Amino acid sequence: MRAWFCAAMALCLITCGALAADLPQATQKAIAGEKIDPALLAGVDRELAVPPAWIEAAKREKDVIILGTWNDRDFRALTEPFRERYPFVNLRYSRTGTQGRGMKVLVALQEGRVIADVLTSIGDATGALDDAKALADLRDLPSYGSVPAEYVADDGTWVSYKLSFRCIAYNTAKLKLEDLPATWDDLVTSPKLRGGNLALANLADSWLLVLWGTKGEEWGKDFTRKLFQNLTPQRRKEGMNATAGLVVAGEADASLPAGEDRAQQYRAKGAPVGYHCPAPIPMTVSQIAMLEKSSHKNAARLFINWVLSREGQILQHTATHSVPVHKDLQTPAFLAFPETIVGKPRAVRDDALIGSDLAKRMQAFWNAQWTENAERGKAR
Repeated sequence: MRAWFCAAMALCLITCGALAADLPQATQKAIAGEKIDPALLAGVDRELAVPPAWIEAAKREKDVIILGTWNDRDFRALTEPFRERYPFVNLRYSRTGTQGRGMKVLVALQEGRVIADVLTSIGDATGALDDAKALADLRDLPSYGSVPAEYVADDGTWVSYKLSFRCIAYNTAKLKLEDLPATWDDLVTSPKLRGGNLALANLADSWLLVLWGTKGEEWGKDFTRKLFQNLTPQRRKEGMNATAGLVVAGEADASLPAGEDRAQQYRAKGAPVGYHCPAPIPMTVSQIAMLEKSSHKNAARLFINWVLSREGQILQHTATHSVPVHKDLQTPAFLAFPETIVGKPRAVRDDALIGSDLAKRMQAFWNAQWTENAERGKAR
């Protein structure tokens, strides 16, 4: 038995060493820096085995125009291996707001103009893009099958490229783990988060909508009402990341909603920040899509396929701390706060829920509570 085990370990070391040597230098550097097992990249060549015709056509197209949400620094870091593998593709990337990734693209298409090839995090624009039949079918990508079926469009017109949790960031110098709610019902009765101790961003669609969808509209209305009336939270004008920054600065004990990746970035810098998820965990899937009328369709295919591959998923994690969607990378090792996530039920917000009548009713009820409680929790 010992001889067999030693032989197997030796084979693994040889195989992993050979695999690492075959990877782009940027990938080798990234996985070494994060101490990621090179064996997790086994099979990446198969995922990147695109038809030769795509390669030749991409060389002629040269460019691919991408509108997304990565900041410029992170985008450069995560795409270094792509540039090594496909030096003939010029990535023309722009960090763009919600309107720029949605309605502006649709208006341009109606005018006969194509202003992008690849879109990420299309969110609220998903329904409109689908109605306009603006998105291409991605099911011919070799890496498409690496994403679980619940995280892709039924018709293949979008596929998730990362997973995001929408929970609570908290100041560890002000709150202890036992102070935090185990469930969302516990949140609205929490004595520690009353009286403006909770900074609330005006982003109900990112976390509350999926809870309404999972637990029902009556529960949702009751919960939303209690959230404002019982806790009198700070009603913040800042976005999700900036609101978490208030926790770091000590202006609030906790913030909602918060992303795991940003909490991890603050923690890595030494800030007193923790992350906690009441059950069930609200989760969003961020989509990546290609326009059907793309002028650089083959270069776009190469880019999206790479993002979905093991290499693209791992590089995105090393650059941004985001959670991979790849089915073989669904492990605690890629979670910044596994202790509050692993083993808990999840509630996933999908595109059908975003465009539903329930979403409209939830937003209207939320807006009314936000406004009616102005005197109780001053907007800041």
